[in-house]
Amino acid sequence: MSTNEPDHLEFQGKDLKECERFIAAVNKQARAEGKLRDDQWIADFVAICLGGDALMWWSLLDEETQGSWRLLRQAMISRFRLQFHGKSGAEAEDFVYQIRQRALHAGKLKDPQWAADFASGCFVGGALRWYMSLEPGVRNDWDSLQQAIFAQYGQGLEQDSQLAYVSSLLLGI
Repeated sequence: MSTNEPDHLEFQGKDLKECERFIAAVNKQARAEGKLRDDQWIADFVAICLGGDALMWWSLLDEETQGSWRLLRQAMISRFRLQFHGKSGAEAEDFVYQIRQRALHAGKLKDPQWAADFASGCFVGGALRWYMSLEPGVRNDWDSLQQAIFAQYGQGLEQDSQLAYVSSLLLGI
């Protein structure tokens, strides 16, 4: 892919996973172009790769952030960070998995305080109100917090898993 073909690389602003994949792809493209250290060039390249919600969000950023890949990347990670809304058992399972993955990559899997601290900034909406109602001992210990998340939001996990299994059988996956 060359910079003349930006439509091969697009960021819509759907979620953290898309954001992480996009940042990695941008860095790879910049390296291929010999521009990995060219902060402004990368920021300009990113601007032509945005669409949908990401483009609308980008258009509201200040000029300094729009013109710097370092600042833009930080803003993207902040905007599209891991969030937990508490909408389903599947979301709860994915959230716990994502926190565990982050802890593993940071070498903190056996540090329940670190994981709990990281997770604390991810709760939004009703899940945030629920989280704040928990005893501090639960909020500050990842093992206890995981159990509380599954107790509160894990309803339907078995149904979600069974539905996914039946769907995979029907689709031949």
